[in-house]
Amino acid sequence: MSLKRILVLDGVIAVCRFQDDGTILEGEGVIPAEMQGRLAQFAQWYRRMVAGNTDLFSLFSQMRGWTPAKGWIVHGANMTVCNVANLVAMVDNREASLNEIMAALEHASHE
Repeated sequence: MSLKRILVLDGVIAVCRFQDDGTILEGEGVIPAEMQGRLAQFAQWYRRMVAGNTDLFSLFSQMRGWTPAKGWIVHGANMTVCNVANLVAMVDNREASLNEIMAALEHASHE
């Protein structure tokens, strides 16, 4: 699934694919390229933080199935940022279906 196929989903403002160091590989959307680059860097940093936290949670809770983390969501009052693997999407909460967007990111992460 190309990034443009994710971008056309209701509420998606931008979507980016990034490398393991946070460098943007490709981006689509209505935000400037510079902001897409910052979004990719943020997503990589946050992905690492979530991975560490899920490892700790799994260790302390003794519950299985938390690691490795497949993705994350930061849900604000008006905007949400979603991540799966090396893909990140910025969405408008008024229009977005987070389930649909996360499923599309999951699908695209295997291509």
